[in-house]
Formats: sequence, structure tokens, C-alpha cells
Amino acid sequence: MATSVTHEVWIELCSGGRAFVGQEIATRAEASAIANTWIRIARDEPDGMHETMTGSGIVVRGSAIVAVRVQKEVPRRPLAPPRDGSWL
Repeated sequence: MATSVTHEVWIELCSGGRAFVGQEIATRAEASAIANTWIRIARDEPDGMHETMTGSGIVVRGSAIVAVRVQKEVPRRPLAPPRDGSWL
């Protein structure tokens, strides 16, 4: 079964924290559009408060954004036990 590549977009804050602003985005172009929106917010609306993702409850001020990152989403896999049978 082939898995499709998805992208995620997150912002780095001046506090050192990170917040996702987009996950499971199908194309690179869509991810870039989201990133460009957050770059514009950081540049043009430094005093504005913005929710990172709809319904997330995470609100950031435009001036707190230090960087915007786009990357391929890492596939999540269940933990597998070691091959030798030991757990420690």
C-alpha cells in the first residue's frame, strides 16, 4: 500500500515554542500558501492576535512569530518491539 506524502506547516515563536498552523496538507503549493499567509501576518500585523488552526485554541501575536517552516510530514508508525525479544 503506497502512502501519499503530506506536508505540515508550523511557526516558531520568540518564546522558543512551536505551533502547528497546518497539517496533512496534500500539495507543496497549498503548504506554501499557508506559510506565506503566516509570513504576511508576522510582517504586516504585528499587534494582531491569530488562532493557529481553527478550533485549536492556540492564539499567537504576529510579533511573536520568529520563523515559518514547511516540511514533509513524518509518517507516524506504531512502536515495534526489538527484534531480539527483549524490552529493556
